[in-house]
Amino acid sequence: MTNNTNKKYEKPPLIVDEQIKLLVERGLVVDNLDKVKYYLTNVSYYHWSIYFKHFQKDDKFFDGINFDDILRIYIFDNKLRLLLLEVLERVEKAFKCRIAYELSLVTKKSHCYLDGCMFSDQDQYQKILSFISDEVKDSQEVSIKHYLKKYEEPSLPPIWSIVEILSFGQCGKIFKALDIRYRNLIGRSFGIDEKYIASWMHSLSILRNSCAHYSRTWNKEYNFRPMTKIKKYEKFFNQDSSRIFNYLVALQIILSKINPTSSWVEKLKVIIADNKIDTKHMGFPEDWERRFNDIMAE
Repeated sequence: MTNNTNKKYEKPPLIVDEQIKLLVERGLVVDNLDKVKYYLTNVSYYHWSIYFKHFQKDDKFFDGINFDDILRIYIFDNKLRLLLLEVLERVEKAFKCRIAYELSLVTKKSHCYLDGCMFSDQDQYQKILSFISDEVKDSQEVSIKHYLKKYEEPSLPPIWSIVEILSFGQCGKIFKALDIRYRNLIGRSFGIDEKYIASWMHSLSILRNSCAHYSRTWNKEYNFRPMTKIKKYEKFFNQDSSRIFNYLVALQIILSKINPTSSWVEKLKVIIADNKIDTKHMGFPEDWERRFNDIMAE
């Protein structure tokens, strides 16, 4: 007989006052009870626990850890996510634009994506057609509804309308499934080899989704690592890290192509300084500022 050692989850829900009592029993310093109560009322204990763990061992807080120490990092994380969402929007829009622009011009077809010969992965292509059809069916976009009302053939809108309703990740799937000549065409529009565009756009779509769903970025290890062994830019990555820094290097490289005057790094410096953040927890090397500046100068 197999010995099943799985335990049954039996933790009861706790009201906010009980949550605070538990934190204090575990060694957290609480100077302002009303402040802690406010944050636990509006942000779940479970969400906070992700940050707590960095300051704990065996659920006990390290000596002298104050709620304000954790709040400072939480506020930084919120500001970083908002900053990244703003910048990632520009990258996503540029990626979608170049897919539609390059493919439609080279084929001289508004509905080029309906030609299966453009795709090297036919199984993936069928999945792409399926999710495009689903997105069109569910879309409330004026341009999509206008097309469906006015035209019967083709049954789906042109590529420049399609990319607008697809997610960053879905556009990445289209790019990866394309024949190499079309991937190269889009890659060259960024001045970067197509395999790095595929890797980096996938990475940035992961980061975008993480930010959009309020996931922690500070002190987080990512399962997917963007490709870093690219001759021109290899020196800027942290080759030993699986944290957010390498995602940000890829982001900066793309921005150097589409928005070379971007000031997002200056904003990053401010929120790091204002919240006294130790950037090593995010995989940042000591010379990270120089690296970001040098990318723009390349």
